Amino acid sequence: MHVYYLLEKMKKKTQIISLTLILFAALAGSCLAGQSTSLPAYLEQALTANDTLLAARAEFRASTEKVRQAGVLPDPKLAVQYYLVPVETRTGPQEGSVGLSQSLPWFNKLSLLRELSDHDAAIIGAKLAAVELDVARQVKEAYVEYGFLGRSQQTISDNVELLRYLEGVARSRYAGGKATYFDVLKIQIELAKSEEKAQSLTDQAGPLRVHINNLLGSESERSRALPGSLPQVVLGQDEEEILSLALSNAPLLHEAQQRIARARAGRELAEKDFYPDFNVSVKTIFTGSAEFGNPSDSGRDPVIAGLTMNLPIFRDRRHGKIAEKEAAISSAQSFKQQQMRMLSNKIEQDLYVYREAKRRIALYRDDLLPKVTQQLEVAVNGFQGGESSILELIDAEKSLLDFRLAESRAVADRALAVARLEARSGVTLANWGNEK
Repeated sequence: MHVYYLLEKMKKKTQIISLTLILFAALAGSCLAGQSTSLPAYLEQALTANDTLLAARAEFRASTEKVRQAGVLPDPKLAVQYYLVPVETRTGPQEGSVGLSQSLPWFNKLSLLRELSDHDAAIIGAKLAAVELDVARQVKEAYVEYGFLGRSQQTISDNVELLRYLEGVARSRYAGGKATYFDVLKIQIELAKSEEKAQSLTDQAGPLRVHINNLLGSESERSRALPGSLPQVVLGQDEEEILSLALSNAPLLHEAQQRIARARAGRELAEKDFYPDFNVSVKTIFTGSAEFGNPSDSGRDPVIAGLTMNLPIFRDRRHGKIAEKEAAISSAQSFKQQQMRMLSNKIEQDLYVYREAKRRIALYRDDLLPKVTQQLEVAVNGFQGGESSILELIDAEKSLLDFRLAESRAVADRALAVARLEARSGVTLANWGNEK
């Protein structure tokens, strides 16, 4: 397969990745119309304004322009000479000359140089695809963490309202002599701790907002409302299929393959150094009329054709160059194998995080949260009726708070794992438009 075709394929691949992300943003945006804090809006802005991505695209454009410069014959050389002292000859004085020369590399050298440049552009194209996927991953991760912060704030706010209600109950019972002042103080302490947590979460929003603005190419201090929900992302493929997709689409593996192809082209070019390069020339000398006699060729301008070539006799240097390229091929092949192993290992780690988060979500939603909610209701009723102690009530309240926060953290961890898997596999694996 010709390398130029590979380069065009790499261009199309980066375009497809960009279009896929933009289409994903548009489709999901239609589901979340009117939400200025939606993930699709973030992704769409990042794809057009992220500084790292813009720099990678500019580098790719520069590499494609280098392809046009490679594999082209060097410019011909024009030599003009004027003899300060004319050279007297039988046919007349030689007064000056004009010559034209052209260097001609050995056969196929120029096409190999073009192929090397093609591979360089394809490598940068693969890096661009990796940057696009990585920027999308970072945006998703930042959005998830921002959403987790917003959901945590809502959970703490609900807990504060609950504690204020319980404080009112405790005060009423204390006023009626059915509870001690210790009960009131205990709830007030828990209320103060929850209010402090709420303030801490509010302070955390600033750095996260700045990080998101930097990813989106916006002013650092631009305000952004906290999302009120978290993406409920679930993988639609089995684990073996995800690994297969990654091995087929991962830009890092495409880059590694292009490095191998480039090293092989470099070895082939090094083999051409055992053959000479040529220089062809043509030259004419301006000759005046003969001053003595009347020769038949008086004043005729001679035309001289020339051919020069280098003599590749120092072969040890050339053998060394071939050995260097052989080592480069081995290095590139080892690099690809290492990338494949690392990719497989990271995907396994991400799948473990995904499975673990999914298990925790099911545990909290189906088992622990319903039970602790019921436990809190029983504790509140028991405290109001004098059948439960304040410590039992606080314990139930803290358990509900911890489990709600842990459930949100599990949802966030699941989404983060999917974001990393998508960046590694190079394809969208879940529907990010489902939020609650």
